[in-house]
Amino acid sequence: MRHNPAGLFTRKTVAVSIVFGAIAMALLYIPIVGLALLSFSTQPLSGIPWPLTLEWYASLFEGNNAKWIGPLGTSVAIGLIVSTAATSVALLIGRALPVIERRGGILAAYLSVLVMPGILVGIAVLIFYRGLLGIRTGFWSVVLVHFIWALPFALLCILLVAVRFDRRLLEAAKDLGASRYRQFVDVELPLMLPGISASAFFSFLLSFNELPRTLYARGGVTTLPYYIWTASSAHSSQVSLIYALSAVIMLASFLVTLLAMRLLMRAE
Repeated sequence: MRHNPAGLFTRKTVAVSIVFGAIAMALLYIPIVGLALLSFSTQPLSGIPWPLTLEWYASLFEGNNAKWIGPLGTSVAIGLIVSTAATSVALLIGRALPVIERRGGILAAYLSVLVMPGILVGIAVLIFYRGLLGIRTGFWSVVLVHFIWALPFALLCILLVAVRFDRRLLEAAKDLGASRYRQFVDVELPLMLPGISASAFFSFLLSFNELPRTLYARGGVTTLPYYIWTASSAHSSQVSLIYALSAVIMLASFLVTLLAMRLLMRAE
């Protein structure tokens, strides 16, 4: 019998990769699952998910406990603006980059924001707009820092589709008499729609859950992540409700992420 060391090594490598991957996933999801379980506990602060109750979910919309609705509306409004702006700009850039020579430097400049600390971006916006230009921070400064954060991700979603787009289809449409607008609407847009949709979902989700950059740019604006952060660090009766609210947000974020990933896989 002939031995196959290369095949054996490959199987071992795969097994080790699966084990470490499983450990990483466990470290990520165990706290999330734990928080979700504690949201059903009568005493979530005790860390024991028993006995079970729906009290905290039922109380989310009662009187003083419903203060999160205002920040929720603010986060949704900012997220929609950021999603629209980031996707639109990413679409313009993403359509042009594949045909530009020496595009590596340009792409690196756009993606460099990914490695910049969020607090650094927030402080930079605070110093530049408020300190140097005298512009008050508030709703639009939050939109700006969220846009800066979401744009690289939106661009990656668009590029995933744009680099595979066959530009000969546009030339064929042109030969058939289609205007540049009709070429985009009838040929380019339908083929790039999965990337555009994924870009919009990811941009909204990144803005909706953003906190570090918001801390320095928010002025008097209260977003939902900021509200949850302050409520969870305060010693008040609303701390227990944060478990239920966080569980709802996690579920919604997971569903949006799942939808965006399905759209990207459709693009593949």
